[in-house]
Amino acid sequence: MSDFGGKLRLAREQRGLTLRQIADRTKISASALEALERNDISKLPGGIFSRSFVRSYAVEVGLDPDETVKEFLARFQGHPVQASAAPAQIPASETNFDSRQRIASLILKLLVIGIPLVAIILYFTLRGRANAAPDVAPRVAEERGGATSAPPPPTEPSTAPSTSAADTAASPAVRAATMTLELHPTGACWVKLTVDGRPVLARTMQAGEKVVRTVREHAVIEVGDAGAFAFSIDGKPGKPLGTPGQVVKATTITRDTVAGFLQ
Repeated sequence: MSDFGGKLRLAREQRGLTLRQIADRTKISASALEALERNDISKLPGGIFSRSFVRSYAVEVGLDPDETVKEFLARFQGHPVQASAAPAQIPASETNFDSRQRIASLILKLLVIGIPLVAIILYFTLRGRANAAPDVAPRVAEERGGATSAPPPPTEPSTAPSTSAADTAASPAVRAATMTLELHPTGACWVKLTVDGRPVLARTMQAGEKVVRTVREHAVIEVGDAGAFAFSIDGKPGKPLGTPGQVVKATTITRDTVAGFLQ
């Protein structure tokens, strides 16, 4: 179908829905949905996330999501779709990314449970050894038939400085080697984050939610609604990446350019 966006708009109007209602349900900005109905895919983030937008829209207006994604790919990305009775498969890249997200969440839960447990075990183990230590010397002395010797005199405290001048001079460089990036949207907002070439986040964040990552080289940020997105770097608030409802693509922040992104 040549007018792909028109098909989506017609299905929406037949259901009596507005773009704002679909935007509230899917957490995709109304401007991006409007661009999709105009066949203007330049306003979409691209790749698997554009397909996610199309799939979510199709579900809300009652269209078959798999067939709608096929039409989208054939119309805009030049990928002809062969007829098949089998249902469309979720792209491997999406499946792999979801798997990594689930594994990371499981590891985080195990750490939250395991670290306090290990700390408790170590505490009671060391405490038991400390209570038993004073009895060792008298018991050995009694076995040998002699008195215990006096403890050695305390050694004089060292007057040498704890750190050298070279260490002090080097510490600022160490602190400046990384950046601490915190994402904290003020409203529901779709966010994609890539840190040092590795994707770490691609989902809708809610108001009050925070994600903190350490950046060594660079961070790339994409958002579905710039008006609801907020961030800070090393505790300093960042400038808005765009206007409310605007889709922002591939904004790259490095140590050399970070000053331009801070308020």
